Amino acid sequence: MKKILFALIAMFAISTLASAAPYKLDDAAIDNAFESAIVVSPLDLMNEVPAAVSAGLMVPPSAPSAVITRGANPVGAILLTFFLGGFGVHRHYMGTRPWMWAIYTFTVGGIFGVVPFVDFIVEIVAAVEDNSVARYCGNTSFFMWG
Repeated sequence: MKKILFALIAMFAISTLASAAPYKLDDAAIDNAFESAIVVSPLDLMNEVPAAVSAGLMVPPSAPSAVITRGANPVGAILLTFFLGGFGVHRHYMGTRPWMWAIYTFTVGGIFGVVPFVDFIVEIVAAVEDNSVARYCGNTSFFMWG
């Protein structure tokens, strides 16, 4: 309850301090930018790429020499879990559903802090075993280790 109350007070304070008054639009500059813009269609680009390759202006794409895998930084995930685990920020960082933070927050820190604690232990074990938490990235279930 303290976390929710603190979050509400922080959001209220930020929203009252935020002001859009100093921002002004220069309509003339915007109109000038649109007038000087060049319209390019995807078909134009496809016609120009072979010409640029043959002229030596562009190198054709080649096969990558190494496979790049998507994954979160294990240290970042562990730190986010330790400090903000009750709000599910670490799950958002590792690529879960965008509303997973709400489930963590509204279940009082992920079932009273049990789920973030287990997430924290699982992330540490994964980081020690293979220096990666990639196997938990993109997991959309509430229990990331399940």
